[in-house]
Amino acid sequence: MSSRNRQTSRQWFEEVWNARNDEAAGAMMTPDAPGHSEAGEMVGSDEFLAFRNRFLDAFPDLEFEVESVVAEGDEAAVRWVARGTHGGDSLGFPPCNKAVCIRGMSWLRFAEDGRMTEGWDSWNMGALMQHLAEGPDAAEDAEDDERRRPPRPIRPGDPLPPNVVRRQAIADRIREVREEVFGGHGGPTVARRLNLPVRTWYNYETGVSVPAEVLHDFAELTGANLRWLLTGEGPRYQDGREPGTGS
Repeated sequence: MSSRNRQTSRQWFEEVWNARNDEAAGAMMTPDAPGHSEAGEMVGSDEFLAFRNRFLDAFPDLEFEVESVVAEGDEAAVRWVARGTHGGDSLGFPPCNKAVCIRGMSWLRFAEDGRMTEGWDSWNMGALMQHLAEGPDAAEDAEDDERRRPPRPIRPGDPLPPNVVRRQAIADRIREVREEVFGGHGGPTVARRLNLPVRTWYNYETGVSVPAEVLHDFAELTGANLRWLLTGEGPRYQDGREPGTGS
């Protein structure tokens, strides 16, 4: 059984993802198989394919490489890397033609007939969203050039560097959502829910760069729209939800 599950795990990425084979998805999973993804929960092949197609619209040349598979009993763990170029707007960001490399792991459970009955994916979706929200690489290159120049004293009236302005805008939006959901003194509550020191959380609210995984977890906790947190565009909360109706 372990050998068969190991082979099926590889085929899932090679056929369903790389070969874009819709029929293979239905054949390789049970009709009511739940999937637990960084992008949300889904059940069955129809919901999975809708998610896959949205992702492929954003990365038309996306390709997975299975680096390793470990299987035991009715379960298998897959270590993979996906590479592609952002060429579509289906994830909520205009195409920026950035090349991305995503590393992740999938944990799969199989029935006796060899079909998948449940799956878990783990990868840093928050980092990907932040990377896309930053726009074309040309902007990053300009900032890199700026960082390489010798520093000069900041004079009164000097404009702030673009990266500082962006971090402060994100901090302001985070604070707005925190106050709406948890109140004016809710910082310690957010820090506790996110398993962070209180001082660290307040640093994020004052303009310290926020790790992508923290921003993602904050969006899930509050129901905030991750795109709005990063760019200020779109609705403030996910799918028009009320504040605090995230996970």
